[in-house]
Amino acid sequence: MIELRYRTPVALSLMGVGLIVGVLGYLGVSRETEVAFQLPYFASGAVGALLLFSAGAVLLLSTQLQVDTSRLDELEEAVRAMASELGRLADSPIASAGSRREAPRGTRGHRVRAPEGETDSATSTPA
Repeated sequence: MIELRYRTPVALSLMGVGLIVGVLGYLGVSRETEVAFQLPYFASGAVGALLLFSAGAVLLLSTQLQVDTSRLDELEEAVRAMASELGRLADSPIASAGSRREAPRGTRGHRVRAPEGETDSATSTPA
């Protein structure tokens, strides 16, 4: 198969050639007045353009899917590494020594704004 770095230029080239073949077929059909003389231009131009353009589009899409898949694999590996590191840190003796602070029972864990002109002396409010 075509190497990944050459796929995009090849795909765009196929699509460009397909477009040129389609235009040439249209110009051939438009110059002829008899339907019998238009059919060869239509058959070669339209079918050739459709095949070339479709092949380029499929190649371009497969390239993009392969690039996206490799990026997702990298992200998945990074998330796994981060999860294992976080799991290791959570199991360490420092983390399990109860270093988390909790709000006292019956209080909300946020500060209450003091009314205008007063100072804020309380850090939590009773429930």
